[in-house]
Amino acid sequence: MIRTALIAAALVAAIAPKPHLAPKSAPPKSTATAKIGQWNLQTDQLNANLSSGQFSAPDHVTLNRADGSVITADRATGNYKQRQAALYGHVSVHDASGTFGLKSAQTTQSRGPATLTSDELHLDDTSHLYDANGSVHYEQADTKVDAQTAHLNDATHQLDLTGKVHVVQADRTLEADHATYNTVSGEGTAENNVTAQFPGIMPSIATPKPIHIKSPKIP
Repeated sequence: MIRTALIAAALVAAIAPKPHLAPKSAPPKSTATAKIGQWNLQTDQLNANLSSGQFSAPDHVTLNRADGSVITADRATGNYKQRQAALYGHVSVHDASGTFGLKSAQTTQSRGPATLTSDELHLDDTSHLYDANGSVHYEQADTKVDAQTAHLNDATHQLDLTGKVHVVQADRTLEADHATYNTVSGEGTAENNVTAQFPGIMPSIATPKPIHIKSPKIP
C-alpha cells in the first residue's frame, strides 16, 4: 500500500527587540491527489496497490473535472484497473453535461446540468452497472426523482427505482413502490400503490398491476 502525502508546512519565526519565537501555527493537513481518467481526485489520504489496482480513500474525497463537474463523498474504495468504485456517505455527483458519461445518453440531447445525491453509489464501468442506495435524489431541468434505491443497467438501458418512488416532471407527478424506465425509448412502468397526476386527470391505482407510461427521454 502506498500513502501519498503532499503539501509541506511552513513555519515562520518573528524577531522582536528581545529575541523570541512566535508561537508555531498548526501545520495544514497533508493532501493526497491522483489523476483518474479526466478526473482530479483530492483527499487527505489515498492508499493504492499499483499491482492489483485496489485503492481506498478513508477520508473525504473530492473529484473535479475540467468542465466543472464535481463529485464528493465521505470516503471511497474501488479498483481503477477494473474500473470499479464505491462512494460512501453524503454522495453528491454534479455533472455539467447532464449525461453522467452514460452510453444511453450519448445519442440524447442534453437537458442541461444534472445532480445525483445518495448515501452510497457503486459504479462498475466495465459491465455498465450503477447502483445508488439510500435517499436517492436526482434533478435535471424540470425533472426531480426520489427513491430509496436506483439500479441502472446502461447496457440494456433499464433503470429500476424502488422504495417511495416520487417523480416530478413539469406538471406531471408519479408515485409508486416500484418503477422501471428505459433511458433510450422513454417508456416505463409503475407498480404497487401507484398515483399518477397528469394535466386534466388524476388516476390513483392501489394494485399490483402495473401501469405503462411513455414520457420524454431523461438521460
